[in-house]
Amino acid sequence: MAAEEAPAEVTAEGDEVAENIEIVLPPPCMDLTEFPPKNDFFENMVAIDEKAEKIEGANNFRQVSGFPIFGSGQTTEEGFLKLLDKVNALHAEEGSEKLLWFNMRKEPIVYVNGNPFAPRNPEDLHRNLDISFSVEDLDNLEAHYTNILKAQAEKEQTLKTFRDHAFAENPMDREAVEDVLKVVSIKGLYEIYANLKENGFPNLTCFRIPVTEERSAGESCFDMMTEALKNEPASTPCIFTDQMGRGRTTGGMVAACLIKEIQITSELRKMEDIDLVSKSTVDDLIHQKFEGVLPKCQDDDDPFIKGEFDVIKELLEKVPATVEGKRKIDHIIDMCGPVPKGTGLQNLRECIIETKWKYDVATEDKQVAWKALILNFMERYFYLICFATYALEHGPGGYQKAFTSWMDDHKELRTMIEEGKDKLEWYRTVDAAKLEHLKDLINAPNYKENLGVLIRTIYDFAFVTYADLPRGAIKNNSMRRLAATTLMEILPPDIAERVNKKLEEDPSNSHDFLSLVGLVSYYGSGEDH
Repeated sequence: MAAEEAPAEVTAEGDEVAENIEIVLPPPCMDLTEFPPKNDFFENMVAIDEKAEKIEGANNFRQVSGFPIFGSGQTTEEGFLKLLDKVNALHAEEGSEKLLWFNMRKEPIVYVNGNPFAPRNPEDLHRNLDISFSVEDLDNLEAHYTNILKAQAEKEQTLKTFRDHAFAENPMDREAVEDVLKVVSIKGLYEIYANLKENGFPNLTCFRIPVTEERSAGESCFDMMTEALKNEPASTPCIFTDQMGRGRTTGGMVAACLIKEIQITSELRKMEDIDLVSKSTVDDLIHQKFEGVLPKCQDDDDPFIKGEFDVIKELLEKVPATVEGKRKIDHIIDMCGPVPKGTGLQNLRECIIETKWKYDVATEDKQVAWKALILNFMERYFYLICFATYALEHGPGGYQKAFTSWMDDHKELRTMIEEGKDKLEWYRTVDAAKLEHLKDLINAPNYKENLGVLIRTIYDFAFVTYADLPRGAIKNNSMRRLAATTLMEILPPDIAERVNKKLEEDPSNSHDFLSLVGLVSYYGSGEDH
């Protein structure tokens, strides 16, 4: 279930720091003394389109087309200034009184020598902390962790840290590298915020929206964003960040675009109601601003690319208002996703089936992590549709009802997604008749003479099985893996024993389909080798 234990009240970060005053902190909500800091930066973390504008120290920076909505990975200390200068330059003409910064992370953030670090569980260095505490508790925990690192650095003059060797979507593919840093400076994120407000950005308002990595925002987190934005002018710039600037950042950007769109369309409809602007003009303005046709992609007609999963179809059927909610949020998701439709890193709808394709070709041990991601992504998409439906209903009236209350009114939806998010075909259904035909071919006395026919038939079998996948590396790897698995499955017992014995002699070697064909031809002669 996506509801978090965080309160719906929105509290700005970075307001409590006072110079030369020793602040006695409340006890922390958990002990992070043994949790090592891990660098938020790693090789290949820049995943934005290569043609996108780059800001040093603000990886994966981008703006949603037509909205004052920006996203980035966790910035360096200098990156904060460069990003804020850029946003100010873009929106100076609009005279915005405020800049809103949304930190979409639960985990504490501490700056060591100007770079951001976050604590990791020593038993699981490859994932950000998954903790459920109030925003106040998380801010206090961040201050405590800052003090822990300052004490360690003062004692040793150095700090043992970790970083990922390179980006890997699957946590099981990540490799942690240890670094020992000579410490020049350590600052908590709250200190960075305070410095920014005192040095050129007095109108900066910062919020923590505590979202777990790769998960849906909790119901209360949606309320936090709504509370922060509903009374702000639609022109107020908003900046969203998490570690890489990917899932959590994109989720915040999607929600913010929806809230701002409803603000603008509601005002236009009010002008229409008092005959200040004609209905046709309002319709044209709304269409041009928010409903323009996006570039067409090759796989757009794929039902799963369109988000037509069983649990989503059940939602649309049982709550008819969600049909419009899905239509609205799908357009915004596309605008916040990668090129050519958007300017971002991740399409929060398409990533479900894209991750399923990766699951299909993964080894069994790695499928566990892929499956967890798929279920999380499904839940996230489900909640975005629900939030859009709620916002379309209550946004024009000023959000007098909270999203958490709306979900209480539709509590069956929580059960629906919890029980329905794994309704996917986790195992590929193969054509039993074709499989039997392959067995007949290989069991024939002259099967070696028909090896060419056998290979083509197996490839055809694999192609038909993965006909729904788009062209590319994932489809090719899927077909090769199925071809190799199928060949091993249909081998007569005596040949299979010989081939497996050879494979066991050299387990480190990669045995693809064509290599297996060679082994079958060689060891299937019936002679000892």
